[in-house]
Amino acid sequence: MENNDLLLTSSQSSQQCSICLWDYGTLNAYKLYKNGGTVSPKCLDIIGQDYVLSGELGKPLLHVWPLNSQEQAKNIRLILPEPASCLAVCPNSNYLAVGIDCKIYIWQIQSGKLLSVQQKNFQPITSVKFSSDGEYLLIGGQDGMLIVYTFCDLISCSNNYLTQSEVGQIEPVYTKTDHSLPIRDIHVGNFGKKSRFATVSNDQTCRVYNLLDGEALLTLVFNEVLTAVVFDAPCWHLFIGSNNGNINQYSLKNPPRTMSYHVSENKDRLAFKGHQKKIVCLEINSSGTVLASGSEDNFVFIWEIRSRQILKRIEHKSGITNIRFIMKYQNFFYRTV
Repeated sequence: MENNDLLLTSSQSSQQCSICLWDYGTLNAYKLYKNGGTVSPKCLDIIGQDYVLSGELGKPLLHVWPLNSQEQAKNIRLILPEPASCLAVCPNSNYLAVGIDCKIYIWQIQSGKLLSVQQKNFQPITSVKFSSDGEYLLIGGQDGMLIVYTFCDLISCSNNYLTQSEVGQIEPVYTKTDHSLPIRDIHVGNFGKKSRFATVSNDQTCRVYNLLDGEALLTLVFNEVLTAVVFDAPCWHLFIGSNNGNINQYSLKNPPRTMSYHVSENKDRLAFKGHQKKIVCLEINSSGTVLASGSEDNFVFIWEIRSRQILKRIEHKSGITNIRFIMKYQNFFYRTV
């Protein structure tokens, strides 16, 4: 099948490469991005249409590759205060947010200037996501806290003239403490400030909110630890990965009348079954027809959403740490970028 996008994957084994670029329809490997060590979970992103960015597991280093090169960009050194636990590039590719222990760091990518350091979480940050318009930054932590900032407040000019040690603390738009255990994943919709977003946690719940005001819309209670979440572009279907390898699909077209709902295994959800170990990451392709899942069982599965059948299996030498659909940019195939 002809696809408009490609798939990036990374695993705990970095002997052959740190990141692999796949045509997930034919399973041809286009590129092997090398010498970046093991990519930490939630530490893989794209800078515009030009670079692949990753954070190395257990080391305070970021690595950058031009899209068309298997070797890292020369003369670029990206050293962090401590190892990154998660990162995200803003949609306009001008800023980078990195979770390091309990703090969130914001850098301007072009200049490398540190613009903001914030700490509201009491335990290490586990997930960081931008809204689709770059207006909001969402942060989840091991303490179950969800922090939402207006991003322009974090990078305001008043902070740019301060030394790095004097950068002030900014008050979030809102803070949610609904989860009682660590937040494992966050997914934000594609409608800017009018989007919804979903969180999943070790407390076996998936929670759906309005982005603009943080209004809680729905809490789904499962009988298993939840580890990954994504929903389709219209926000009609939730896909939730669990600790036992199941992927549950839940329809939001006709939500329950109550705010909190215990999901019945037989009646309320459809399951994608095939993985044998914990689901680490979930992604939906640009056309909304294919779901990709990465697991600690060393496999990336490519699923047809409509039939819930496995189309392709991509085996790695160790557990998966990241998967990411990316548009088939021409820069992948140019000799120079």
